[in-house]
Amino acid sequence: MMDYIDSHAHLTMCDFDTTQAILERARKAGINRMLTVSTDETNWESNRQMALSDRNIFYTLGLHPHTASRFAEVAPQLNGFFDNGIPTKCVAIGEMGLDFHYDKSPREIQIDVFEAQLALAARVGLPVIIHCRDAFEQTFASIRKQGLPRYGGVMHCFTGDATQAKEAVDLGLHISFSGILTFKKADQIREAARTVPLERILLETDCPYLSPEPYRGKPNEPGRLAITAQRLGAIRQLTIEDVAYATCQNTVELFRL
Repeated sequence: MMDYIDSHAHLTMCDFDTTQAILERARKAGINRMLTVSTDETNWESNRQMALSDRNIFYTLGLHPHTASRFAEVAPQLNGFFDNGIPTKCVAIGEMGLDFHYDKSPREIQIDVFEAQLALAARVGLPVIIHCRDAFEQTFASIRKQGLPRYGGVMHCFTGDATQAKEAVDLGLHISFSGILTFKKADQIREAARTVPLERILLETDCPYLSPEPYRGKPNEPGRLAITAQRLGAIRQLTIEDVAYATCQNTVELFRL
């Protein structure tokens, strides 16, 4: 049995089955540790409680760019989690970043909030989980302006090309690949996966979104991570054992699990 880590799941959003059933299927598939990633104040506490209830689940705290307009309102609550240091089992700030595809918050606000959360991560000593959609140029500009925290971070659910992946790695970031890696028209992402140094690659489901082929369009769950791992192995001409070991080690080191 392989040992995988799902570096980016939204477990509190997986309402298509019981949490117990989802976790049981994950563990049968060899996914033994998971990060349940927060997006806004509606799931900060629920993710924290889920992580505290299971020794193999960790969580994050952050504000997604879709809800960046609420940052001024919720920043005191977010900062308050860190009043007495890093909360138990909180391993990153995120997901946060920029989304110029949907533009659900004004871009100027997204940029300000992204940079504010980069500063928060640097202050508290945690890595960052970055959402980037049609905003690579500005994402990299903000990182150069603000700097990455000491422990770096990851471009989650990477959708760019090999050149953008290299720039992210050169800035000190890891790259995380999701089920999109298996999509028929994802040649650009597969080329990026072929070129990123193995020691910088993570795997994720982003569940309940982005189920890999042949489950595309259905609710995703951590148990399907192995499908993406197998595709990465084929792309890199690596054994599944090598993929599992490398991506596990990378995730452990980045998030200090």
